[in-house]
Amino acid sequence: MIKLLRQLFCLSLVILTLASSSYAGRRPPKWVRNRPVSSEYYIGISVVSKDLDNYMQLAKNKALQDLASQISINISSNSVLHQFEDNVGFKEEFESHVQTSLVQELESYELVASWNNKRGNEYWEYYRLSKKQYALLQRLKLNKAKKLAHNYFEEAQKYEDKLDIIQALSYYKKAIHAIKKHLDDDLSVMTLEGSINLGTGIYKRIQNIYTRTKLVPVKKNIKIEISTSIKEPFSVKANWLSDEGEKELINLPLNFDFVTGGGILNKSVNTNEYGYAESQLTRVTSKQKIQKVEAVLDLSSILEPNEVDYDLYKMFLTPELAPNASILLNVERLKAFMLFSEKIFGEDSNRSILKNAIKKELSENFFSFTNDRESANVVLDVKTNVTKGEIKKGRNYKVHIVYLDCFFSLTDIKSGFEIFNDAIYEVKGMKPVSYNYAVKEAYEQAVEEIHNIIIPKLNQLDL
Repeated sequence: MIKLLRQLFCLSLVILTLASSSYAGRRPPKWVRNRPVSSEYYIGISVVSKDLDNYMQLAKNKALQDLASQISINISSNSVLHQFEDNVGFKEEFESHVQTSLVQELESYELVASWNNKRGNEYWEYYRLSKKQYALLQRLKLNKAKKLAHNYFEEAQKYEDKLDIIQALSYYKKAIHAIKKHLDDDLSVMTLEGSINLGTGIYKRIQNIYTRTKLVPVKKNIKIEISTSIKEPFSVKANWLSDEGEKELINLPLNFDFVTGGGILNKSVNTNEYGYAESQLTRVTSKQKIQKVEAVLDLSSILEPNEVDYDLYKMFLTPELAPNASILLNVERLKAFMLFSEKIFGEDSNRSILKNAIKKELSENFFSFTNDRESANVVLDVKTNVTKGEIKKGRNYKVHIVYLDCFFSLTDIKSGFEIFNDAIYEVKGMKPVSYNYAVKEAYEQAVEEIHNIIIPKLNQLDL
């Protein structure tokens, strides 16, 4: 009997609770008419139309968003965000991200009541969250994040001591990931060396790595001819500036690339057992006189542009400040001695129009011409032949047509071998009045074809 009375009592409590939290009727409850105000709770109230699919879940989501909007983001005076206060965009993005994630990570909230408005076809929900409970949960999360980040921070320092730079930076990145949701908080922790702020501490340790890592080119200035390779590779020495002196950095990944100009070279290279990294240049492809190749610490294994939180990691890892070394290339065009012969309508011609046009085009793109054959690297032999075509006649016009063939042969003076042989055929020139006018147009068309066809092929040569 006593057991039955207890069960009835419990059932009554459940019914009373449900009655107080869920209410259906025409008259709105007090919390709908006047929004509650509380110093102990964050409050969220929502209203949705019952015509919507899954309207009860929508009402809950909307109420929690309303609740979260009341939780202000207070940036601690010791926050690492002050380190990046010049980057207003990042700070605003962080605050927006925190506000959005608040809803997804809310815990310990409770449904106070709901109202099913039959007359207005509305559905209302009322949630609240204890401010003390929320503050406690935040402290627990912060302490957990700081502990994890501190462990990664200490591991990173161990790798620094071993001169394993990439592993050290990788663990600093893990430490950043651990505290990414708490950048607005005071991230100070106690260590054997005293109190440190993890946020600013991570940033300073990364900058310390960059400062102590020195990349020095073996040769800072190199002379090279366009479209040629060099026997000796670009060589860079990587040292660590310790308190005891310089130490070689072994297996350090570097990336070589053209900053100005362009060419084909080995980009990803690791330092050897003596701290040297070597990149072989296959060919210079740019026509710029002064070009620059830069060797920089390769962070691609740590920092990926497509990853989540890339902007955050980039703020700490500052790739633009990564250790680098520059090598200047003084690019000279190949010295060429030119032989030129021309036939027009079966007879030798001494005209210089096409010769000078071809010389000008090739000078701008490939060769430096000389009148001294012995000082040249190559001999360029150009032969042209212009033949007459038909004369097209109309009622009020007459057009003369000519065809031009142009043959190119390039010979290396040292070896005596022909290294290039090509031609353009039947370049058409059409003009009224006479064949001589048509020849001039054929010249213009020939220079254009040399630019589009011959020069790209010359650029492919490995001389």
